[in-house]
Formats: sequence, C-alpha cells, structure tokens
Amino acid sequence: MTAQTLDRPAPTVALESRPVVPKGQAPVMRPGTRRARRALWWVACLICGGLVGLVLAIVGTLRGRAPSRLRRGVVAAGAAMQLASGGSFGVAGADGDGGLWETTRMVVNAPVSGAALLYGVGKGGEVHQGDNGTTAVVLDDGVVRAGTMFGTVFLTDQHMEGDSPRTQRLAEHEARHADQWAAFSLTGGPAAFPALYAFDEAFFPGAFNHFERQAGLDDGGYDTPSDCPSIAGRLTLVSLGLVAGSTLVARRRLRGLSPAATGRKALPRSAS
Repeated sequence: MTAQTLDRPAPTVALESRPVVPKGQAPVMRPGTRRARRALWWVACLICGGLVGLVLAIVGTLRGRAPSRLRRGVVAAGAAMQLASGGSFGVAGADGDGGLWETTRMVVNAPVSGAALLYGVGKGGEVHQGDNGTTAVVLDDGVVRAGTMFGTVFLTDQHMEGDSPRTQRLAEHEARHADQWAAFSLTGGPAAFPALYAFDEAFFPGAFNHFERQAGLDDGGYDTPSDCPSIAGRLTLVSLGLVAGSTLVARRRLRGLSPAATGRKALPRSAS
C-alpha cells in the first residue's frame, strides 16, 4: 500500500537584516572604538606638542573638527619617532637614581636625549654619567662652541674630569639647560625650547642670551658682558613688535572696509 504524499510548502528562512551603508559614507564606528582613537590622537598630540598640543586637540575634538590625513600622518610619524628615540635612551643611557624632578626631566627629555646619545655613540664618543641626572658624551669634533646640551645629554669636545671644580660647575650649568628643555618640552613639545633659544640667540647672541644667563654665565664659562648689545636687541624686538602690530591693525581695518563686511554690493567697473 502506497502512502499518499502531500504537497507541503517549503520552509522559509528569515534572513538577518543588516544596515546598508551608502556608497561614499564611512561605516559607523562603535563608541568604544571611537573613544580609543580619540585617546590615541590626544596622546600623540601630547607627545608632539606638549600640553599646548593636547589642549588644541581636545578643543578641536569638542568642536567636531576632524584632523586631515596629512596632519594625522605627521603627528603619528613624529610620535613614533619620539617613542623609538626615547626607548633607545631608556635602554642605553637612562639613570633613574635621582629625585622626582630628575626622573620627570629624564622622561620628558628622553626623545631628544636618545637622538643625541645615538649621534654621540655613533661618532665614537666617550660616555660619562653625571651625578645630577645628565649624561656627557666627549667627541673629537661635531659640537658647537665648547658643547651643547640636548635634553639631558651634553655633547662636548672638552675633557670631562669628574673631580675638577670647573667640570662640576659646567655640569650644573648644563643641568639647568636640561631643566629648560624639560619645562618647554612639557609645555609646547620637543621643538619649543630649541626654537625659542634660536630666536633669543638671533637678538641676544652668546652671553647676552637669556637662557644662558638663567643657567649661569660664570658656570658656563661666559664672561659677564655689558648691556649695550642687550639694549640693541630689545630695541630690535620692540621695533618688530610695532611693525607686526601695525600690520594686524591695518589688515583689520581693510577687512572692515570691504564690501562683504559693510553689507554693500560692489559696483561693476566700467570699461575705460
């Protein structure tokens, strides 16, 4: 006996509905991913621009301004280079036996210090660890004046005698420069201090430089000069300030007199 077959409808499978993203529109990120990217962007801006860079990044985020690809690339590359340089200094040249400020100074100056240490060791320099948290690298050539401080690494061509009073005074002078590096790097990034030093040096060269005076002229081997070039430098700065101020005022007045600002339509010019 054969069983009679019944025609039954095939079972339907419900397809999972997914939101369709229009072409040319980026997919919506999860809140966690968005917060992580925002935090990484802020950290990168802090590394490259200090507290000023962090504040500008936060303000831009709150205003809804997305950074361009070029800016993201530059900031990411700068942060990566500084982390790599700082890591090399932490492995090869860091001495963390100092106090709170010396440790903070060492961490903030680590990217610049690492680059200077790699340069000095690459040229065959002799490395000396100081008692005040600084490192001296003695080179045969390739230094400016008697030496230059980069972060907490002092590149010099002078023979460093640890027991010499002259060496100890010079080490204290350079340690004050390391403090300047850390303070301005924490505020405006690693490029802030060299830019300000070069600007000051252009108007107040040598012993007239305000950063050198703050670090101690006698300890740095400078002769205390008269104030005549200093007065000339101040007059030059005042003159530049007046010129810049006058330029800004003139531009604002021209903008105020423009047809767009006054609400008047510009009349077409007749052909001559």
